Amino acid sequence: MKLTIFTKIVLVIFLLLVSTLLLYYLTNRSSVRLIKQEIQRVKLNELTFLAGDIDNNLSKVSSFSDFLVLDKDVRLLATPSFLEGDFELNKLKLRVSDKLNLLHALNNWNAEFMVIYDEDSSSFSSTSTSSKLSELYLETHFRPFWQYEQTGDGTYLTYYLAHPYTFRFDPEEVSYVVRAKIDTKNVLAYLDRAKGTNDNSAILLSTAGDVLTSDTEKLPFIHELTSRLDVGKEMSGNRLIKLDGEQYLVNFTALSNFKDWYIADYTPISEVLNPIYANQRLYYFSSVFLLLFSILLALLLYRDVQIPIRKLLWGVRKITSGQYSITLHQESNDEFMYLFERFNEMSKEIKELIERVYMEQIRSKEAKLRQLHSQIQPHFLYNSLAFIKSMTELDEKQAVIDMSISLSRYFRQTIKFENTYTTVRDELELVRLYLTIQSLQMDRFIFTIDVEEQLLDIQVPRLLLQPLAENAILHGIESLRMVGDIRIRGYSNGEYCELIVADNGCGVEPGRLDTLRNAIYYGADANTAWALHNVYERMRAMLGSEANMELSNGDLGGFQVTLRWKVVREQEATEIC
Repeated sequence: MKLTIFTKIVLVIFLLLVSTLLLYYLTNRSSVRLIKQEIQRVKLNELTFLAGDIDNNLSKVSSFSDFLVLDKDVRLLATPSFLEGDFELNKLKLRVSDKLNLLHALNNWNAEFMVIYDEDSSSFSSTSTSSKLSELYLETHFRPFWQYEQTGDGTYLTYYLAHPYTFRFDPEEVSYVVRAKIDTKNVLAYLDRAKGTNDNSAILLSTAGDVLTSDTEKLPFIHELTSRLDVGKEMSGNRLIKLDGEQYLVNFTALSNFKDWYIADYTPISEVLNPIYANQRLYYFSSVFLLLFSILLALLLYRDVQIPIRKLLWGVRKITSGQYSITLHQESNDEFMYLFERFNEMSKEIKELIERVYMEQIRSKEAKLRQLHSQIQPHFLYNSLAFIKSMTELDEKQAVIDMSISLSRYFRQTIKFENTYTTVRDELELVRLYLTIQSLQMDRFIFTIDVEEQLLDIQVPRLLLQPLAENAILHGIESLRMVGDIRIRGYSNGEYCELIVADNGCGVEPGRLDTLRNAIYYGADANTAWALHNVYERMRAMLGSEANMELSNGDLGGFQVTLRWKVVREQEATEIC
């Protein structure tokens, strides 16, 4: 179905609106995605920094514990029997207490350090608290990493080291234990200070379901949110969790020194995207307005453009049907008025122009045929007369008779110029006479003609095959030292016809085939294959644009020319003539 200009304009407007909406939708979706990704990246970077800072503080406290467990005064205090009197013992205890107090003051989270001895269940602490080795439950609490402990007076992060330093599992071998303990309130206070301008501070959560947060009012909500967070085996990442109709972006990262614990934060997506959604609603409102405006514009185009174009199309159809006196009228004073006036003038002159062009084409085709004929005849006639003269001198009467008869029949065929078309049958008879004359002159080649019967009555231009036969003799057979062979074959499938002229000459080098094709198809070289170019041009002009000439090296070993065209019926040929 053909589309009118008005329909195309409406489609263009519609496509512009749709493409604009689609582009905005994709851009908006891309922007939302990028904002989410940026939020994820920024939040994850903040969490990574906080996790690193927490790990650094825990590592610092752990290193203090390592220092204590290997300290010589702490180790010496485990064996008081080696000391000389109570004065030395008290002096040693004072030094150990000073060291514990110093380490307590040096860390940022007010970590409490305690050394607990086995021999007399004595203990030294950086604070006023004390404990006994039997109360530590080493089988449960003793691990080579920080742990979370809940006691009656609060929750803590604890880290245990024992002497001997290589101790891991056997409590019976312990001589003393160093414990570092950090109140979780100090950690949460640090996280609360680190949140800056954010509405929500970071939270600590464990794979066991424990949650530490400074925002106690939101603790039930945070418990519900973190219960839906499945971190799997990831060390860091983020999740989109929907809770109570709201989407939250939850970022998390693992703490390397606090096993099975993560630091996380959450951000409501709506807080970030609400301005974008407001712009989106404004854009959709503007799109509806543009759609209504486009409909109004389309109606104006229909009145001022589509209707005048329809009148022009109606006039063109009338001219196509042969009504050249048609006139058009336009009431408006615009560009279409000018077009209608020019159209009316054109319709008066177009008939004469068509007749002049048609007659010129006929004269051009006849001129080309006569030009080709005038090129063929003199050279061929001179050779034939020279042969008759030679045979007469040799008293070869029969050869003279055969040549004279063939020559007379040949020229009787070639001088029929009242019609530029002939049948394949007559064209083959002309070629047969031509090859007979040439074989009498050269006496060193044979020829065969094998054309299907259904092809013989098809109309073709005159002198279609004779230039091909002459080309086969001059460029294929003449230079051979053996008997030449020229074969002419013809096939037809009812719609397309083929005539093939092949010889057993030397053929053409593959590189030269392209040069010949250019010379024949485009007339690239006036001195190369001029006759073949003439045949090709007449085929295209008289048998249609689908007619073609193919050049190749054939099965006989020599050059082969294939003519292919769509069948032109006798009635159609008569109309063309």
